[in-house]
Amino acid sequence: MNRVAVALWNPIVAKEYRSRMRTWRSPVAMTVYILLLGGLGWAIFSAMSAAARNVFNGSPANYGQALFLSLVIFQMVLLAFITPALTAGAISSERERQTIDLLFVTKLPSFSILWGKLLASMSFVFLLLLLSVPIFSLVFLFGGIELDQVLAAFLVTAVAALTLGVIGIACSTAFRRTLPATVAAYGASFILLAGSLLYGLLFPTSIDPNATAAPAPPAVSYISPLLPLVTIGTSLPVTWYGIGPGFGSGGGGGMMCSGTPGGGQSCVPLNASGKGVASPIYRNPPQPTGTTIPSGLFAGWQYWQATITLQLLISLAALVLSAILIPPTRRPPWARRTRAAAGGS
Repeated sequence: MNRVAVALWNPIVAKEYRSRMRTWRSPVAMTVYILLLGGLGWAIFSAMSAAARNVFNGSPANYGQALFLSLVIFQMVLLAFITPALTAGAISSERERQTIDLLFVTKLPSFSILWGKLLASMSFVFLLLLLSVPIFSLVFLFGGIELDQVLAAFLVTAVAALTLGVIGIACSTAFRRTLPATVAAYGASFILLAGSLLYGLLFPTSIDPNATAAPAPPAVSYISPLLPLVTIGTSLPVTWYGIGPGFGSGGGGGMMCSGTPGGGQSCVPLNASGKGVASPIYRNPPQPTGTTIPSGLFAGWQYWQATITLQLLISLAALVLSAILIPPTRRPPWARRTRAAAGGS
């Protein structure tokens, strides 16, 4: 077998596939996942059906957007709970069973061991995503959602799940026990999903009245997949998050904005006590007009494109860290080359 085939299907992958799918836990987990996702879809569908009796309650397109947005966010939260549990014990459990040395004496390199564990775990996650496709097809009954939005949402969810899986593998290699590895993996998941969003609330981008481009949320907040999922589901610009004074602007100099009857905004600067001063007043600062990021590091990008880029970079860094930590000697490659050169001389 060539190297590509060995990387994609090595003995670790085959063993993990057989041991995972031959137990009762995998069918039960898939059943519970579909029941939870389908139950939420049924509850939202029932609520919208009851609300549809009122002719003044909105258009069916809004119902499709509401159903789609609720499903994608709920699915992302479910995968945030499932993925760390699948990967956090991948390496630490081998250490606890004292079988990790048997893997090291094989011809498989360290990266193949990590890749086999990751591929087996993430294949189950991607299977869950595939099983949810029929449920998401319900949104097309109401309209308001296009196929490209569904594909983009699934891509963001899959990359976010992959990032959580790689972080779980990294925690499993860094800790010798499964319990601290699992706690660390769930902590990283919380930071990825909620922590980056909280950063945008605490330290938002201040409004510059002299700027020619609309302000955008801090780049750190793009790490969370929830922000691009909301923009994909609503197809509206981000004007409600990450812009304006936050808790971190205690020294004054922030802006306080409020809506005007004409649909614009009226902004006044804040003093050190957090109260608006009498003057000057900046009316109608630049506002985003589309779903792209209006300014900052990723200006002109879609929110989901920036999120996928940042998460792939995090995954690559976590995978390299795992490859460095998993060998029993734990020497970086350049240190091994230096030692070998010194021994040869």
